[in-house]
Amino acid sequence: MEMVNLAGRVWRTGGTPQALPVFTLSGFFHAGNDALSDPRLLYDTGSGRWLASIFDATRTAILVAASQGADPTGGWSIQSIPADGCPDQPRLGVADTVVVVAADMFGACDESAGYEGSAVWVLNKAELLAGTAPELQKFGPDRRYSTLTPVQSLGATATEYLVAVGNPRSTVVHLLAVSGMPPAKATLTRLASITVSPLSAPPSARTPATIETNDNRVLDAVWENGRLWLSGNDGCTPPGDRSRHTCARVIGLDTSSRTLVADSELSEAGADLFYPAVRPDAAGNLVVVYGYSSTTVMPQLLALARTADGGFTRPVVLARADAPQSGSRYGDYFGAARDPSDPSVVWVAGEAGARGAFSGWSTAVAAVSLAVGPPKMSLRDTVAPTVRAIASAGRRGTPVRLEYRVGDDSGSSRALVTVSRRGRTVFSAATLLVPVDAGRLAYVLWRPDASLRPGTLRFCVRATDGAGNRSASSCSSLRLR
Repeated sequence: MEMVNLAGRVWRTGGTPQALPVFTLSGFFHAGNDALSDPRLLYDTGSGRWLASIFDATRTAILVAASQGADPTGGWSIQSIPADGCPDQPRLGVADTVVVVAADMFGACDESAGYEGSAVWVLNKAELLAGTAPELQKFGPDRRYSTLTPVQSLGATATEYLVAVGNPRSTVVHLLAVSGMPPAKATLTRLASITVSPLSAPPSARTPATIETNDNRVLDAVWENGRLWLSGNDGCTPPGDRSRHTCARVIGLDTSSRTLVADSELSEAGADLFYPAVRPDAAGNLVVVYGYSSTTVMPQLLALARTADGGFTRPVVLARADAPQSGSRYGDYFGAARDPSDPSVVWVAGEAGARGAFSGWSTAVAAVSLAVGPPKMSLRDTVAPTVRAIASAGRRGTPVRLEYRVGDDSGSSRALVTVSRRGRTVFSAATLLVPVDAGRLAYVLWRPDASLRPGTLRFCVRATDGAGNRSASSCSSLRLR
């Protein structure tokens, strides 16, 4: 099941996946014409029930829904939690006996309202699942914390953990815990502030346009067997690059010892990685789904895994853009969930560019799993990339697209593009190692100087894959006006 800002859908996944009709969130939450935003959704393995939340700007309330059974196409009960302000981006977490909702509180739901801090509501889980108004206890808003995020607990625990980092920069992760269950007294306690490598505000992601990546606050958090994983955007300078990019940060905490056990910056020279979401599979491999773009690659949806031994698999492209990005907004978070019927599978959801879609993007859903079986013999890559230059044209003094197609069996390569006139090179540019697909157009931008004489030039492309295999040069014409 997946929800985006205005709609939702359910798939039946036994055998051939079957998509059920799209439904509106206003109808699902019985909200009439209210302005709704920022839905969250999870499946609670402890109870076998679905939980959903959304922010109702018209009523300045948080709506929380609980399914009546394991089938999300059955009945749901809806509860409204007054927020005494504007509860932006409500986040949903669950433990054995409580459901916890946290939101960023503003004085009102308009751009001029000031930030008041993170607020937390602790709900009686049994009453919520029974369809009755749950006993609850509220904490905050508290200005000490930016975007307190409750975890989805995948195993039995009486404690519900929450995490937060400073915004716009931080050198610690704040670890908090909820204990107790309303109507008895619940407590919210800060357990530790755990030192991590510095987090900073990310720049906008580059595509042929730009994408807002917002800030470095926690985007996703999950807990199981004493290990808590969280993810967020970060600003970093990738190895081999000289400029700052948006990078995907993944941090692991041991909640028993309250110590840092993993701190990984996912980055690539010349590219931006953004909106990471994380979930472990049953073997302890952590699946990470994230967005990817560069000045030559339109936004894509990728996934990789941090294996149980701490290594990382190669990324896999799950969805590619089929049109240029037409708006700067690009979500605020992606999603991941472990399949309870096959815990070796992690379902992921995120955005990719799409022709005709709102602001140039749509949501893709995919199932991800690591290959299981005896170790396979590693074979050296000896296959060179294929490349074909495409005749191009442009005007002096304005950006010109030098177009080509490149493919490789490894799925990634770098390209060297040169432009010459009568054997003299007038322009040269090298791309970084990026995902490629021979069926899709790639290009390098060049702005010819206005003083350059018009006429026909020759441009050539040569591609090299990650193993060092190099293609033959492919050349074509470039007409300048």
